[in-house]
Amino acid sequence: MHLEIEPIQVEAAHPFRIARGSKVRRDVFVISLTSDGITGMGEAAPQEFYGENALTVRTAIQSIGRLLDGEPEDVRRRLNDRQSDLHRALGPHASVRAALDMALWDMRGRREAQPVYRLLGADPSRTPLTSFTIGIDVPEVIDEKVDEARIYQILKVKVGVPGDLEILDRVLARSGKRVRVDANEGWDLETALEKTVELYRRHIELCEQPLPHACHDDLRQLKRMSAVPVILDESIVDARDVDTCYDQGHGINIKLMKCGGITAALEMIERARAHRLQVMIGCMLETSLGVTAAAHLSPLCDYADLDGNLLLRDDPFTGVHVEMGRLVLPQAPGLGVERRR
Repeated sequence: MHLEIEPIQVEAAHPFRIARGSKVRRDVFVISLTSDGITGMGEAAPQEFYGENALTVRTAIQSIGRLLDGEPEDVRRRLNDRQSDLHRALGPHASVRAALDMALWDMRGRREAQPVYRLLGADPSRTPLTSFTIGIDVPEVIDEKVDEARIYQILKVKVGVPGDLEILDRVLARSGKRVRVDANEGWDLETALEKTVELYRRHIELCEQPLPHACHDDLRQLKRMSAVPVILDESIVDARDVDTCYDQGHGINIKLMKCGGITAALEMIERARAHRLQVMIGCMLETSLGVTAAAHLSPLCDYADLDGNLLLRDDPFTGVHVEMGRLVLPQAPGLGVERRR
């Protein structure tokens, strides 16, 4: 199997600020796999929070060499088998595993002339509405971001900093829309208990990761007492975390870049349902290549937060698009992603 890697730097339309810091540019990588004349593509968007960066991606790709030899479906099986040589080589490199797994699904779909959602048994008419993220900013820019999000029915407001309720109230007053919030671990338990009462009074739909992921006992207490649903994000990396953290939130946020791809995400959805948890499908700051891969899973989920591509100044790909806030999956074989001309 032939592998190619292409670095791309993407830029956010606005500086993307959350409780942990701010980002304007991000390095992502397009990984292409070719077998028997059919090429599949995937995206790696490494996250420093999870121990990855541009250098680790390049190093990981250089390390796998002949481990990609074999039939594509066998490679995908080994990629997702924790005991295999390929998985062990890429264990800490979730975004690289995600890109390879996407590319293998894309290749299979192209070979079988089927969109990936059909291979997954997902109904494209059941895609959820996606939220659109309003990052932390000065009031005038907050207003601009809200106005730019006119077509979206759900907004997600980043909180977890001093004055966050004022930001939230500004968004609510200006938009009049359904709102979710994401604290990115920015509160302690006492603050979270107070803030979730305020969120309930404002009819906020849910709150993502209000507490640091290491505060397991505090998260358990917050789940019991919170006035709004708590969705775990940083707490949940892969399927094993679902089994250990299911009692710390009402749902989980799955992201391909942290779990390792579509195959791993399917396992997480199954584990979450077994624990009666709600499921959100999310993303990082990615192009339409990575976001579309995640969108193929969206009919199997309760919530979608797939706007990473929508926050970019220039997206080099086309794929999933949004109509009145709802995800519309491409009908072409594989992931259905093409380069912009």
